[in-house]
Amino acid sequence: MPIKKSEKTASPANIKKELEAFTGHKIDFSAEQLIKVLRYPIGAYDYTDGSAAWRSIIIFPGKSCSDATLLDVSGVSFTEADGTRAFLLSDFVCLPQLRSLAEPINVLATARSTTPFFVTTAHALVNNGTDVQITIFAWDAKGAPAPNVTFDWRCRVVSNQIIV
Repeated sequence: MPIKKSEKTASPANIKKELEAFTGHKIDFSAEQLIKVLRYPIGAYDYTDGSAAWRSIIIFPGKSCSDATLLDVSGVSFTEADGTRAFLLSDFVCLPQLRSLAEPINVLATARSTTPFFVTTAHALVNNGTDVQITIFAWDAKGAPAPNVTFDWRCRVVSNQIIV
């Protein structure tokens, strides 16, 4: 028996409109591309061996260095209607269960646009040091909050293994 196409079957254009309404932002794919690309990359990360420098002001004042595992993460996102975007590192990284994150934390964001925007960042350790919350702020050239600004970001953080 041949399969009949239902009158309720959504067209690619309608699916795109519904997804945009659901996510609250414009989707930068054609309707046909969207059908093929419902899963897309949002970030990349790597653990590398490195070092961390520490400064002490009591007992043994001065600088000391120690081996450290560094988590380096990059991703892409966009600002909300108020010109900000807050997210957790764990939204972009599959973090191991027995790991804590620590300062120093470095976050950088760059607007992906031919129009000039100012972009700044803030970060905080959250969930007992097992995650980092990153907040991105974007303003247009006149100083008004800039919604829907796509930006690339990168974060490097010390990642300590918890030994049980």
